[in-house]
Amino acid sequence: MNEMAAAPALAVQTPQSASRPSLWVVAALLIAHQAALTIIHYLVGPALGLDPASASLTAATIALGAVVILSLVAMDIRKVGRARAVLMVKPDWDRSTLVTMLGGLAVAQIPLGILALQGATVWQSGASSNLEVGRALVASMAGPSGIALLVATVLVAPMVEEVLYRGYLLGTLVDRGWRVVAVLASALLFVTLHFEPANLVASLCLGLGTGLCAVQSRSIVPGLIVHIASNAFGMWYATLAS
Repeated sequence: MNEMAAAPALAVQTPQSASRPSLWVVAALLIAHQAALTIIHYLVGPALGLDPASASLTAATIALGAVVILSLVAMDIRKVGRARAVLMVKPDWDRSTLVTMLGGLAVAQIPLGILALQGATVWQSGASSNLEVGRALVASMAGPSGIALLVATVLVAPMVEEVLYRGYLLGTLVDRGWRVVAVLASALLFVTLHFEPANLVASLCLGLGTGLCAVQSRSIVPGLIVHIASNAFGMWYATLAS
């Protein structure tokens, strides 16, 4: 009897599977992000006398949370092959990628498109008290704090969220062959970051749209562009609070 044939087969670990993060690492990063935002916004900020509803504290929360998470990511992606495993690579800028981006943007803008057809603003879609929130947002946009909030919301937040939810989470699940599960899981968990009633459907559609981009292009860059464009348009539309 051939001893080699009788020996148990060893699992072959490909370079791609070896470089992908474990689901424990992904979960730790997602929890760390949520924890950092909560602690900064609801504990540290108020302890320093800052109003949780203010533009300045909201911008600081997003920025400081980004520093924490991106520092951890910067250490993690030093591992060989990790950047590609979490889709932090340049995409192929071909026709397919551009079409996918347009499709992702269309999906992301479905909620605002419906509101626009109804002639309503984001804040008019829920309780009447939401209108006051919209007016407060408009007032807060004046001055340095408003500019900081705009930069944090349109640029910083999308960068961190795409790295975590479409890079680490979706990228890790797709690498296991779970394409549909990857898109749905990343979109549903993304909603937990935007749990205000007015944002639930909008964040779900945005998660689905950017997830589609990541799966098709194998890169977070197209979805990041869609995310930035969506947030920029959403910020402008949200200020229509009259």
